Amino acid sequence: MIAERQEQVPIIHNKDVRQFVKFVIVGVSSFVVNIGSLHVLYYTLHLQYVLALTLAFVISVCNGFIWNRRWTFKEARGQAAHDQYMRFMLVNIVGYILNTTIAVFVIAHFTNGTGNIHGLLGVAGQIVMGTAKAVYPQKLVYGASFMAAAVVVFWNFFANRLWTFKH
Repeated sequence: MIAERQEQVPIIHNKDVRQFVKFVIVGVSSFVVNIGSLHVLYYTLHLQYVLALTLAFVISVCNGFIWNRRWTFKEARGQAAHDQYMRFMLVNIVGYILNTTIAVFVIAHFTNGTGNIHGLLGVAGQIVMGTAKAVYPQKLVYGASFMAAAVVVFWNFFANRLWTFKH
């Protein structure tokens, strides 16, 4: 007796997984836009760190919205673009707050010489207020940004899928 053979569908054919992969690809492009913008704004134009993060965020959100609307969530293009953009921006503002908080605390953690929470909060406060005298090493700034993005990607995907581009 020969057991019936079930055809296994490769996981890449799963619509949800493909959509997440597309979202990650768009996210990577937005991350590159973000890091490139951050580099120019912080290291070339010498803007304060949080201001540079904010401007880089806005530039990368525009990139992400265009590509996610056209490619990742294309089935939701029947909805008004301006409504989707406002929802996308709100989701990304929450993501930005999470991202910036994580990045600032990672930098503060690695530059905090005291090793206690008060020292960590003090360094974080200096970063946020722009009063820190240290110029943070590029590897630390990029590493903190990468760590934050790796966490926030999941918030952004599910919030955009379930709310912004709900089909």
